[in-house]
Amino acid sequence: MNQPWEELIVALDGKGLERLQQAAVSALSSLKRPTGPRSNITPTELHELIWSTPICTEDGNSLEQVLTEFGENVWSNSVVPFDPGCVAHLHPPTLLPSIVTELTVAVMNQSMDSWDQAPAATEVELHLMAWLASLMGMPLSGSGVMTSGGTASNLLGLTLARSFAGSQLGVDVLKRGNPEQAKHWRILCSDQAHFSIQRAAAQLGLGRDAVVTIPTSASGAMDIAALDRRISELEAQSATGIAIVGTAGTTDLGVIDPLDEIAERARSINAWFHVDAAVAGAYLISDQLKPMLKGIENADSVTIDFHKLWFQPFNASALVVKDVERFDLLRVKSNYLDRGDEIEGMTNLVGRSLDTSRRFDAAKVVAALRVLGRVSLGEMVERVVSLSSYAAAKIEASAQLVLLAKPTGAMCVFCAEGFTSDDLRRVQQSLLMRGEMVLGRTEIKGEAALKFTFMNPLATEEDIDRLIGLVINELQAS
Repeated sequence: MNQPWEELIVALDGKGLERLQQAAVSALSSLKRPTGPRSNITPTELHELIWSTPICTEDGNSLEQVLTEFGENVWSNSVVPFDPGCVAHLHPPTLLPSIVTELTVAVMNQSMDSWDQAPAATEVELHLMAWLASLMGMPLSGSGVMTSGGTASNLLGLTLARSFAGSQLGVDVLKRGNPEQAKHWRILCSDQAHFSIQRAAAQLGLGRDAVVTIPTSASGAMDIAALDRRISELEAQSATGIAIVGTAGTTDLGVIDPLDEIAERARSINAWFHVDAAVAGAYLISDQLKPMLKGIENADSVTIDFHKLWFQPFNASALVVKDVERFDLLRVKSNYLDRGDEIEGMTNLVGRSLDTSRRFDAAKVVAALRVLGRVSLGEMVERVVSLSSYAAAKIEASAQLVLLAKPTGAMCVFCAEGFTSDDLRRVQQSLLMRGEMVLGRTEIKGEAALKFTFMNPLATEEDIDRLIGLVINELQAS
């Protein structure tokens, strides 16, 4: 007979805690991983394997059986972010303090929408947001809220930008919807900005066509002269730029736009200045890399992704604003959560968020920051950037490979002389299917490219030599 359901509810009493400890040990013992960055199972085989196990049987199964099945079928066929051959995406290995804190977060299950559901957790999140704002050089009025990811943070930032634009006209867009003038509202960003900017424009009822992309220079950063021309063109068309988005770490090249100069242009047209620092936000922690983010302190809102180069488990992102009162542009009072008659000192974070119920994700971030400290975390970020530079030097020295851009971050993009886009696709897919490497593939200014994204500070130069050798051997075999 399976364990009674009464014993599956975790209470912090003697028996409940003992059962939890035993279950945690069993779960960790069941973990299995492939020998490389992934197994060599085909997509069809994986589908058949996973779908052969029923989701919910009539009487349930023992926890031991379920954990064993996950180990054998799921974890052994999953991507391994801490393997040196996992270099396709901004997908990090995670930190011990964060992992164990995740378990305690699940046990305590605080809901971050209202103070009465998460009193201490609310203060921890607010403390983290104030620290982030201070790290950026924002005034004491800076604060923020945790989100599920960079896409959600960008949407929240641009939602505030739209409400701010409406407020300049005396219109509450949350109540009345977009005004007639919104047909002429525009959001400006570089042609290398994340696609979530266009998605946000669509969700806000402005349409993707409201996003005006600015050409980038040879480095991949926004061309300020081109931005000036676009602003002049919009004025001539009686269009209004309500927001300018600066990217701090493009997805493919890791390039940072000239934030200082963009801030000046945003101020000149009274536009909201949003910085998408999902990729390079972690540079704030490094004395060596932080100067690259000069100008971020002038942003009205900033996206930070902890689940990238802060080495946190998914999900962990934040939207930080320079003036916490700007969240009033979003707030909708409710009869049961955010009533407006709270006791002094209470903050209901639902007033800042596009979510209602959400996890206490700030806990794992704070735990890791406190254990590592600024110096150690900064060294980790600097290490992955240096690995990218090493790979670039090796690629430049290679007779077969061509470096497409000098890296400024953790990403290194390249192609191969005399090989087509289809050849590069076969290389990437063959290495993936054999479980030898999870390699990135993209386009740089219309040219097919392969991409290393170094997220593991434990990787070595020898690992990089091996990965480059695998790519060259695969090209020669194609």
